[in-house]
Amino acid sequence: MPTLLHIGAPKTGTTAIQASLEDLKHHTEGGLEMYGLSMPGTPFEQAKGALAALGQGTGWQASDHPVKDRHWQRLLLQVSAAPGLRFVSSEYLCEASEESAQRIVDDLREHSSDDEVRVVLTLRPLTRIMPSAWQQYLKSGHQLPYPKWCRAMLSSPPKRGVTPSFWRRHDQGDVLRRWAAAVGPQNVTAVVLDPADRGLLMRTFNDLLGLPTGTLTDGAAGRQNRSMSAAETELFRRLNVQLRERDFPWKDYADLIRYGSILRTVELMPSEGGPAVRTPDWAVQRAVELATGYQETIGDLEKAGMTVIGDPALLTEAYAGADEERPAPDLVSMDTAVQAILGVVSRSSTGNAFFPDEVAQGLGEQEGLPGSQRTEKEIVRIQDLSSREISEVLATRLRKGVRKQYRTQSRRIRRIAARGTLTPQQKAAELEPLEEESSTRSATGHGTDQFG
Repeated sequence: MPTLLHIGAPKTGTTAIQASLEDLKHHTEGGLEMYGLSMPGTPFEQAKGALAALGQGTGWQASDHPVKDRHWQRLLLQVSAAPGLRFVSSEYLCEASEESAQRIVDDLREHSSDDEVRVVLTLRPLTRIMPSAWQQYLKSGHQLPYPKWCRAMLSSPPKRGVTPSFWRRHDQGDVLRRWAAAVGPQNVTAVVLDPADRGLLMRTFNDLLGLPTGTLTDGAAGRQNRSMSAAETELFRRLNVQLRERDFPWKDYADLIRYGSILRTVELMPSEGGPAVRTPDWAVQRAVELATGYQETIGDLEKAGMTVIGDPALLTEAYAGADEERPAPDLVSMDTAVQAILGVVSRSSTGNAFFPDEVAQGLGEQEGLPGSQRTEKEIVRIQDLSSREISEVLATRLRKGVRKQYRTQSRRIRRIAARGTLTPQQKAAELEPLEEESSTRSATGHGTDQFG
């Protein structure tokens, strides 16, 4: 049976598809196998495998800490052992270069009983992608206000060092060309989503996966991954500025903020309301111009054999943007502030953005997220330890904490010392980092979304 490779793009319903299949896999008698379908590993494992295949990491330390290749090799073994039509889904894959895409396809063919690999990419208008993508970057530590980010992305040429992954992900024509070169246009499907037809995504994947009509549904997962209000974005943007200035480690940021504070406040709680993030009018017009070129590329690839579902004309959708750049909100609701703090407290104490009593009530299920299985295992283990063993565990953690703080402070001291030797011109140049240098400073060097 073939392998269906879902390569994203981010903010086009990838999480919804994965969650619906996970729900079917774990909560339906017979699971996916009864439909002649398999989804090797978990979405989290597939994401780590994809990052490993791309040689990328997560967060602002992405280029320093790429995910180890063993995660890709493990996923390949899971694909090899999986029955039926194999479904692999990760929005990171749309970032692959032409060389990486070819390697991924070759590896999948080598580990499959059937060497056929098909690729599907879901698309939304660039005008709708931009505010969603910026919010996703915020969740990974980005600091620029939205209007300034729009100027960086839409300048000619764009400042790719700001969020390097954005155009690798969302230059829709280029993404399709790269993957068409790897598998052939006849094995690529582009799905253009229609805001007026919310059922199109699930209907399409029901058909692509050979599932009965209505099998996949939008309401399968507890995570809603909703948009933030303007006040919420400003809360987390300012927090990012403070933490990045203090060299807060990415791993701790992801643990406490991304999967604690933000997850609780944004992805699992209802919206606080208030004004939404608005794209400047000039940015809307520029995005429409770019999307016109993507539409032409899709037409050319369709003539070469690519399957197109939906209307590519929808990609040039325009709307009334903000006619002026207004100051960011200075106030956030008390409830939002409380939830943001509780997310950090709960995550640091239980490994979950929600407290045990809330999880017991069915609130905030985090199955498959980093650290989500930590609580029960640690509680059982601690209960079985003697006083001496507990003391040894605490002493070990204390030593690790001291070493970690020492390394952090050493890096800061070396950096400050180095800056002191710079000329004024060199210091000014530091404000405009080169693209390869800035990959470790940007909100995501791979980008993230999943994890961000």
